[in-house]
Amino acid sequence: MRDHLETAPVWDAVRQTELCPFCALKKMIETQGVERFLGGSVMEPDIRIRTNAAGFCPAHHRMLMAQKDYHGYALMMDTRLKEAISQATPSLSGLSRGGLFGGKNTDKAAQKLRALTSRCLVCESMADHVRAYRETFFRLYQKESAFRAAFESGSGICLSDLPDVIADAGRYLSGEMQRTFLDAVSRKTLAVFKTAQEDLDALCSSFHVGSEHKNNPRCKGALERAVNLLRGHTFDPE
Repeated sequence: MRDHLETAPVWDAVRQTELCPFCALKKMIETQGVERFLGGSVMEPDIRIRTNAAGFCPAHHRMLMAQKDYHGYALMMDTRLKEAISQATPSLSGLSRGGLFGGKNTDKAAQKLRALTSRCLVCESMADHVRAYRETFFRLYQKESAFRAAFESGSGICLSDLPDVIADAGRYLSGEMQRTFLDAVSRKTLAVFKTAQEDLDALCSSFHVGSEHKNNPRCKGALERAVNLLRGHTFDPE
């Protein structure tokens, strides 16, 4: 059962064709993470301690607000704000007394204040989970020919995830299996980017008067697909 729980999401991500498989996994993890942090666990001491310490990035604040649990979100932010004030007070008090004047001291105060907004609990959770899923991905790639075939016929890997995937290929694969994977991922990536470029060219041409691409179905979603390939999941597929 545990193995199925680890492998099923990776299989699903490889089979879908709308996003890079690792973007699909991150989207799933992100949705589950936001729901978990603002669900029944919002009052759990462990979650509150982690929330107070890290907070969230702007994108995930917007997702939390979209859950429409205004009371739970307000409670969580109430204790987070108190913790931020507690951590910021020594530096701010030093500035107001003039005790931190001087390059090194002001740089130190700025560094401490900057740290208060440098973390995001959802982003950190996503990074931890996707690392584990990449390991599962390579385990499946080694053992199951059907998985290799599904990957090679899938949507390809975005430019944002590609460096981590290639680095992990060197970590988890060796010999002929590593060469097979790197050859497959390079061919697939180049083919997917070539298709995306053709679709985007068609979209740009479709704005010209009398263009043959006015009703070209490949124009639909071409811009969104190009951005997703360049930067990872940014726009949901239509």
